[in-house]
Amino acid sequence: MSVYVSPSSNTQGAALLAIFWSIYAACTIFVGLRLYCKVIRGRCLWWDDHLLIVAWALLLINTAFTTATILMGYGLHTDAVPVENTKYLAILGAITGTTSVLHVLFSKISFAVTLLRLTDGWLKRFIWFVIITLTLCQISSALLFWLLCEPPEATWNSSIVNKKCWSPDGLLAYSIALGIYSAVCDIVLALLPWRILLRFHMYRGEKVGVAVAMSMGVFAGIAGAIKVSTLSRIESNDFSYEGFLLVVCALVEGACAMMAASIPTLRALILHAFETPAQASIDVVVESNRSAGASARRARSDWDERKHRNRSDQSILAIPPASSSTMDRSVETDTERDLSRPLNNQFEITDWKSAKG
Repeated sequence: MSVYVSPSSNTQGAALLAIFWSIYAACTIFVGLRLYCKVIRGRCLWWDDHLLIVAWALLLINTAFTTATILMGYGLHTDAVPVENTKYLAILGAITGTTSVLHVLFSKISFAVTLLRLTDGWLKRFIWFVIITLTLCQISSALLFWLLCEPPEATWNSSIVNKKCWSPDGLLAYSIALGIYSAVCDIVLALLPWRILLRFHMYRGEKVGVAVAMSMGVFAGIAGAIKVSTLSRIESNDFSYEGFLLVVCALVEGACAMMAASIPTLRALILHAFETPAQASIDVVVESNRSAGASARRARSDWDERKHRNRSDQSILAIPPASSSTMDRSVETDTERDLSRPLNNQFEITDWKSAKG
């Protein structure tokens, strides 16, 4: 029978409770707004959305089981933890460790899958490489919580004497290697949008805004790097107390990746909220016979007019799709640049005033 430990007598545990549930609430808001934005635009949820929902569910499970460990004494010095709770803390620790690793994995893979929809060629193959290798690394890390010893039960049952386990130094080296690779993947995925957006014909300010919104994952990389620096604490005999920063960094890494995956979609929601009626006008193409060559001039369309026509993440991210005709042109008038937005429901007119009417 376990013994209840009040958070009031566990200062570090109380701090963990506040951090975990606050971050979970923030992630819930971000993911909820992302899904709301997709639904009101008439977009169907795609793989990246489903992966993010799985990551959110894993975060909830992780937060719930972390709460259970704290109510059993996690956060106290090891010698202050009730002996009756030791066996429960071992199995709960394996569960929280597994869900923490998988939560981080699904958060990062969700964003990577979003990038897949905006790329092709070698860049898409590279992202697939990151997805596959990161998945293999994180799954192997999650399995360590259950297969660290032989027999496997000895991993969380300290009463088993005849067992063979990984050496602490080997486990630490492997964990550091996986942590470094995970942090590097965060940085790479955060920088890729800057390379991807070079192909799109956009205002410079818009291009920077989208790139910055899609690069928030760099904070997940920073949290991952800090986590790596604290991994040596897994060898501590007082991990219940000294593992505070490691646990928080693991939580923040996944939460940053989850919120970073939602921010680009929220940017489109904010832009729509502040859209003026003129910006919401239907697409037009103005043909002028007074110039040497006819030039196409296009404006933004109303979101409601094209929400059922274009279900690409390019539009939900407020990114106009790339066009070879716009990419190859070396000379462009100011008016064309102002109005250039390649969309699907264009029609030709010869009189700008009639289009306004």
